Amino acid sequence: MNNKDTAELAFEQFQKAINNNLISLDKCETHDDLVMHFDQPGGQARFTYAMKATGTRIKAYCVAVSGDQYKDKVCFDVGVATFKKFRNQGHATTVLTKAIDELKHCLARNGINEFYIELKVDKDNQASHKLCRKFADEEIETEQGINYLKLVS
Repeated sequence: MNNKDTAELAFEQFQKAINNNLISLDKCETHDDLVMHFDQPGGQARFTYAMKATGTRIKAYCVAVSGDQYKDKVCFDVGVATFKKFRNQGHATTVLTKAIDELKHCLARNGINEFYIELKVDKDNQASHKLCRKFADEEIETEQGINYLKLVS
């Protein structure tokens, strides 16, 4: 399964969990139009930030999972997905920007003032390449595509 398919499947599962009241959503601290869910599957911290539409429908979301360190700093593997009817409206940029703000605020409370985010994009996913180039400080080409990295401080 490629990165795009994985992101879309995770988005669908997140939406189903909300619809079935299997998870709770908390209000975010720095952006009142964003909600979040924190959990630790397999012991890894996972922060999921979502922009709601109406009712329980999610427009777009951003998930950040703690991964291996990069350049001796905490690094989060980040995925972004937008519900099909809300695509090409800037929601991915908005949710990613606001999720970074929220994560930065949360981690700063715990003494982490710098960290990396990494977004892995398949070669043929032009929309995600366009999004990630807005944020990235570094690009690493891989066999599957490009990994975009950003130092958040």
